[in-house]
Amino acid sequence: MANDLSARSDRALRRAVSLAKEFDAELEVVTVIDEMLLEASTSKNKLLAEQALTAQLSAVPDGDGVRASQRVMVGLDYEDIIRRSVEFDADLVVLGIHRHKTKELFRGTTAERVVRYGVRPVLVVNDTVTGPYRRVVVASDLSAHAEAAARTAARLVPLGEVILVHAVHRPYVAFLGRGDQNSLMAEHRNEVAATLHEMIDRLSAELGNRTPKFELSLPEGEVHGAIQAEVAKYKPDLLAVGTHGRTGIAHTVIGSIAEQVLADCPIDVLAVKCD
Repeated sequence: MANDLSARSDRALRRAVSLAKEFDAELEVVTVIDEMLLEASTSKNKLLAEQALTAQLSAVPDGDGVRASQRVMVGLDYEDIIRRSVEFDADLVVLGIHRHKTKELFRGTTAERVVRYGVRPVLVVNDTVTGPYRRVVVASDLSAHAEAAARTAARLVPLGEVILVHAVHRPYVAFLGRGDQNSLMAEHRNEVAATLHEMIDRLSAELGNRTPKFELSLPEGEVHGAIQAEVAKYKPDLLAVGTHGRTGIAHTVIGSIAEQVLADCPIDVLAVKCD
């Protein structure tokens, strides 16, 4: 878990502790001090950061029994967070975030860069912690990245629900009547549903008796708007997205839908890349 010692990190720390306790996992809380600070002040700031981390960890409710450690590093925040996540072999990187209403404001933040350049699943915590995750909406474009997001999300809610959402577009062909358009949409929905059911079968075989309840939702409309509507409808604890689109965009590109969701979603967001 990456902690910048600000108020926004409090929710992220509480969620990280909650997950570590629920899954009996090891938790490392990392703070990175800017390497550009004068050397004379770096040691003092490092000591202060260590003391602040200790105080924050001690103040987290229900933190007893969690295997937690802390690490203060001097460097460049997102690069060192990514490097340490690999060294630690982290299953998940947990971050707090300022609310950014547009993806343009989100770009360049530590969270955006960790998602963009990192290789581990990233959980961006926006909401207060009221208990374990129980319901997750997964935005699926039928890609390997979306399946990776569904897999990670399912592991976080072994006793809960996973709603797989895929937005379908109404075909517009000038010479087709409404009935023909509806027929094409129905055919497309059936194809999408079949593909998603195949994915559910694969995930269920992997997860065994820890398989959550899966549900499909295939709303009509533009992708980002459909995701927002499904979040409002199902009121999930978590939204999961794959961080590459299905059109083969470059490794360093998050993907416009994932980027927008990370910027404006009011609930926690899980961003996952395919191995």
